[in-house]
Amino acid sequence: MAQGGNVMEWIETAFDGVNTTTGENRETRDGPWDGISVYLESSVRNSSTPTHENSRIGFRVASVPEPSAGALLLVGMAALLKRRKRN
Repeated sequence: MAQGGNVMEWIETAFDGVNTTTGENRETRDGPWDGISVYLESSVRNSSTPTHENSRIGFRVASVPEPSAGALLLVGMAALLKRRKRN
C-alpha cells in the first residue's frame, strides 16, 4: 500500500478476468518508477504476457495467515480464560 511509482505490479488475475490458460496476458497495475503521474491512478490497467520481462514490472509478496493459525489463537485464548476463572 502507498507504494505508487515503484514498479507496475503483476496481478494474479488474467487481463480478461478469467484464468483459463497459463500463457494468457496478466494484468499489471500501478505506475512504473519512470512513468507519468496518470499511471498511478487505480483505473489504469495494462496487460502483458507472463514471460515478458523489463525493469518496470515486478510483484509484491504478501502473506496470508493459514486458517489453522486463527484456530490456534482461539484455543490459546480459551485456555487463558479458563485458567483465570480457576484462580
